[in-house]
Amino acid sequence: MHLLIDLASSEEKSQLRTLLADCLSELSRYGTVDYAYPYFDTYWDHKERRWPYLIRQRNQIVGFSLVNTWSPSGNGTDFAIAEFYIVPDARGCGIGHNAAKNIFLMHTGIWELSVMSLNAPAQRFWPKAIAAAQVSTLERMQGDGEMIYRFTTG
Repeated sequence: MHLLIDLASSEEKSQLRTLLADCLSELSRYGTVDYAYPYFDTYWDHKERRWPYLIRQRNQIVGFSLVNTWSPSGNGTDFAIAEFYIVPDARGCGIGHNAAKNIFLMHTGIWELSVMSLNAPAQRFWPKAIAAAQVSTLERMQGDGEMIYRFTTG
């Protein structure tokens, strides 16, 4: 399976925004989401430490990930998955695990990500995806309505 993970250009911003709307719509089943997503445009501000990745398979966009440096635990981190989404037609064949692993390995350091407690599919997905990246010092912390994963790559 050949995946390409690259930064979304400003020309691809509207495409990523559409995928984000689909992602937020799915997440709304498990809790409150902010459809306005106020920090979206900052992912293309070069002064910010944010990375808007598109995930492609055979030149077709199959997902995205928004990476930043905000720490869900409040303990500080180098990188964090803010959003991660694979389109429904591309799920169940390893694309998500491979994409997550590759993104983790693109940025070495301390990572965090949070998962809504009621989001059972994500609760199953993330432990396997994190393990695939062969991380060290994996911690799980219960937050307010969420599970926070903290780990180190590299």
